[in-house]
Amino acid sequence: MRETLRTQVSEILRVNIGKLSEIPQHLVYDHVLDTPDLLHECFQTFRNQPDLFRKVVFRKDKRPATQGDDELWCGRTLDHVVALVVRASARRYFREALPAPPPPPMVVEPPPSILHKTAIKLGIKKPIHRAPYVAPQGPGDKLYTVFRDNLRFEWQVPLIPSYSSLTPSIVRVLGPRILKLREPTQIDILANEGLGPDGRLPLLLEDARRLRAVDGSIDSNALMEAFTKQGLDAIFPDLDDVALRKAVSQIAVMETKAVDMIFPALEYALKPVTVFLFAAYYKLELKGFRQAFGSHCALWAVQKLSKHLETQRPWPRSMPGMKSATLAALAHAIDLDSGMPASAPVRAAPKSVTGVPSNAAVPSMASAPPPAPPSLKKPAAPPSKADLERASRRAKPLTSAGAR
Repeated sequence: MRETLRTQVSEILRVNIGKLSEIPQHLVYDHVLDTPDLLHECFQTFRNQPDLFRKVVFRKDKRPATQGDDELWCGRTLDHVVALVVRASARRYFREALPAPPPPPMVVEPPPSILHKTAIKLGIKKPIHRAPYVAPQGPGDKLYTVFRDNLRFEWQVPLIPSYSSLTPSIVRVLGPRILKLREPTQIDILANEGLGPDGRLPLLLEDARRLRAVDGSIDSNALMEAFTKQGLDAIFPDLDDVALRKAVSQIAVMETKAVDMIFPALEYALKPVTVFLFAAYYKLELKGFRQAFGSHCALWAVQKLSKHLETQRPWPRSMPGMKSATLAALAHAIDLDSGMPASAPVRAAPKSVTGVPSNAAVPSMASAPPPAPPSLKKPAAPPSKADLERASRRAKPLTSAGAR
């Protein structure tokens, strides 16, 4: 497998990657492993143009290997080969960045005397057996030893330079948890701050659950640390030390049920949650914040707010954008002047329907003339003689059968 990487694979990469075109073919393999950025580009070429490697990287049935668990012709899986390459590059980089101390000078001991040799032959003394000198592990080798089992994926290649700034003790305590850190800035924070006494990650590397205390309330110390380390003073310049401590003390006594609804709505992201809390306090002020999120708040309004926050995903990435989005979301459910639940919007008047007469076409009771009183009504005309005769004929009784 290693010979295939040194020859056929290296030649394919040298032809298709411009940075390798001027390097001799027999030096490509070592040059790529010594340069993590270049190795990352080679992995991208392998993933984006698999047809270039179809005659080299294939399974036992001669088909190209596309999945990580595909067994190659050499008996190893593709994931295993990737892990071997990543580890080889990391070991080389760690040794270069953290070189071993120079070995001590060799001590030349004088040869044994003739008397000593004679005593050895007579069995009076035993020959001296000196163990061969073994050079101690350097810092790079120690870091690689504790890191080896967690160097498995190609996305870790760009992080190798940042990995070299960690100490073996941090890597040993973290174990597989280090795979959750996928950004160079996260590795730098870990290297600068280290781990907590209980092995916890720095605050900026965890989510908003870190802001909550054991009883479910908000931890004021963690909230103050989040405000300071995230640089929220850039968007809240009016919060001096006194005002900041006052704001933290009020946010820390929020209704826990309100916290249970707001944090999931913001997907437990640390920066959006922190900006939301301070933006709400900054806009509503002390009295309004107590009314909106205190122990006697209207939970139905907070629930309405959390539902609205879910519809606003994805949240802005910049802190000024997060602040503006927070104020707009608050206005959806809470009155920004009092902290009370926002009133329902007034419904617009219904529009007129075509083809239906309006009120102006139908006379109303007010526009119709009032009925005349009985005293003013005209008397009915007396019946005429012809009417009386006609009525008498209609009322004439029927004759009986016997009269006929």
